[in-house]
This record gives sequence, C-alpha cells and structure tokens, in this order.
Amino acid sequence: MKGQLPWASGVRTNSRLLALAFLVLASLSLSYGQAVNDTALATLLSRAYALLAINSPEAPALFERAVELDSSNVLVRKQLGYLYQANGKFEEALGQFVAADRMQPSDSTKLQVAYVLSALGRSQEATELLHTLQASPYPDIRDGATNQLASSSPTGSAAESWTRLYAAPYYDTRWNTTFFQANFERGYSLTSDRKLGAYGTVMYSGDARSSGGQAPVIFSDNAIIFALGLRIHPLTGLTVSIQEGAAFDMIDRGSGRIVHGDFRAVAIYGWGIYAPYNYHTNLKLPARPFADLYSSFGYYSRYTDAIGYVQGRAGLRMLEAAKTAGDVYVRADFVGDTQKQFYNNQSEGSIGARIIPNVDWGLYLVGEFHRGRYWNVSDTPLPYDPYYSSFRFFLIIDRTF
Repeated sequence: MKGQLPWASGVRTNSRLLALAFLVLASLSLSYGQAVNDTALATLLSRAYALLAINSPEAPALFERAVELDSSNVLVRKQLGYLYQANGKFEEALGQFVAADRMQPSDSTKLQVAYVLSALGRSQEATELLHTLQASPYPDIRDGATNQLASSSPTGSAAESWTRLYAAPYYDTRWNTTFFQANFERGYSLTSDRKLGAYGTVMYSGDARSSGGQAPVIFSDNAIIFALGLRIHPLTGLTVSIQEGAAFDMIDRGSGRIVHGDFRAVAIYGWGIYAPYNYHTNLKLPARPFADLYSSFGYYSRYTDAIGYVQGRAGLRMLEAAKTAGDVYVRADFVGDTQKQFYNNQSEGSIGARIIPNVDWGLYLVGEFHRGRYWNVSDTPLPYDPYYSSFRFFLIIDRTF
C-alpha cells in the first residue's frame, strides 16, 4: 500500500500475539490466585470454627481475617457479629449484621440488628425495626420481636394492631377421624402503652365423626363462635382475655337450642427459647436447641367449668436448607378442670417431628406419637381404658398480618 513500510504489517501481527499471550498469562495468574485464596479461606475457617467450639479467645481474629479474604460471605459475617455481640463490641457487631442483611436480607438477621441497637441505647431505631418484625411470616421471629419489645419497655408493649389466622386440622388414629380447629382474630391497642387491647374473633371447632340427634355422639365442640373481647398484658409473657360471644351448634345436640351464650375469661402465660433460622442454599444439620412453655387457666360459661392446661416442649432444629427447616422434640401436656370431667383431667407425653416447608408461608407439617392417661378424679367409672396411645398428623397454618 502507498505510504506503508514493508515491515509494518509484521510488527502489528507480533504486537497482537504478545497482547494475546499477556492476557492468557494474566488470566491463568488470576485463576491460580483465586484457587490459592479459596484454599486459604477454607483452611482458615476450619481452624476458626475449631477454636470457636472450645471458646478460644483467638477465634474472633480468625473470623476477622476470613471476612478480609471473602467480604461477601454472609455466614462468616454473621458469625463474627455474634462473637462481637457476645464480647460486648456492639458497634462492631452492628456493622457485621447490617452488612450481612444487605447482602442477603433475612428477618433473623434483622432481629439481631434490633438486639444490638437496643444494647447501644438506640431505642427508637430498635423499636421501629421490632414493630416491623412483628409482621414477619415466621412465628419465632414474631415472638422474639414481641418479647424484646416487652422487655425493653417499662410498661411492656405489644403490637399496635394485629390480625391473626390460625388453623390446625389434624388426623388422630385413636378416634380414626379428622379434627378441625380454626381462629381468625383482629385486634387494636386501646392505650398508648399497648397494654390494653380490644379484638373480635371467629372460631370454629369440629370433627368428621360426631353425629347429632336424640342421642348425639360428640367428639369435639362442633360449633362456630363469634365474640368480642378485651385483652390486657400485665406482665411479659402473660395475657388476660375477657370475651363475650355466641356459639352456633353445627350438629343437633338434642337440646332444641342452636345458639348459646359463650363468655370466657382466660389467662395465658407463654415463654420460649427459639432456634434461630439462617438462610443457606446447602443442607445444614445445626442441632440448635429450643424450648417453650404454654399454660392457660380459664372459665367457660357454656360448660360452667374452669379448665387449666400446661404444655412444655424441648427439641432441636435438626435441618435447614434454603427456606426449609425441620425440628424434632419431646412434649408433655397436663389438663384438669373443676367439674371433674374425665376428658378434662389427663396427662400426655409425646415425641414429634415438624417440617417447615418455607419459613415465609407460616405452614407446618407435624407428626406426633402420644401416650396418655385419664385421671379418675370423680366417683364415676371411666368409660375408657385410662391409658391410651395415638398418632396425630397436623397441618398448621399460623399467620399474622
């Protein structure tokens, strides 16, 4: 070509080859460096978790180094946050939990952020976040947020308003039938300290086997109840409810009446230690312990009876994968009443397993084996063998909106 030196084309070709060779070498260098970095991180974390298991004071420094090597590792950041929190380094803990939640939003991480904000004295920020978490689809998070609000307030606090849907149909092999329980409740706080609230509720209880007529056979309540009530929270974990309503029989009980007055005054105390949920795509076997206690005592006008109930449960969170979790537990139940009805005076021991298909759904699949005993507290002979066994399979929906 005109104006082109005879060796110019060769120079350009050699330049392209040199540039290509440089890019290949750089790519190989980066790949090798990443492999070395991954190996170093795995070795570092192995040692860090080993030291954590024996509560070594050297563990935090290793997790800090791991965060430097892989700043996008959410689990490592959260673990470092827990260590900072345990050592009273709340500012540092807050930084790690906030970073982890930005990378992978999680209600369990947000709850830790709220705990740390409370510890730092940033009460307003903590309270706003906790109120948001009371609408979480995961009941353990809701309970943790509510308990934290109550413990951090001199008056004890609850949600400003609440809407709850609870349904728990189950099949019982002892009676060879399905039982149905459901409750929809909408409530509002009446005082600024949120200790007093009003609510309306619709409840249903029934089964697939009961029959009516002149000689009805009844296995459960088989009624729909509409009621209005007041609820007070005098102490953390304690609620007292007073409600007045009407019960509509779903089967003929032979009395000639369909509608009955239904007044209830019930005190409930609940307490729990919950297994935290952590999101991760791979299967984990965390074996985290949890325990809870539920007790109630109330007067029920429709039965002219006062009934007390206590349930205790302890177990382990055995598996987590993505948004699925699984638990195993043991449980004990006790019930007694003032009318000395045999079916209201019994004790049970049970073992159970629970699968949570998706923590966002508020859905639980539960299987339990029960071994129980009726207590003969009256002079009337028991109509059944005092000892019994059964398998029960539950489909539970528990959502707060």
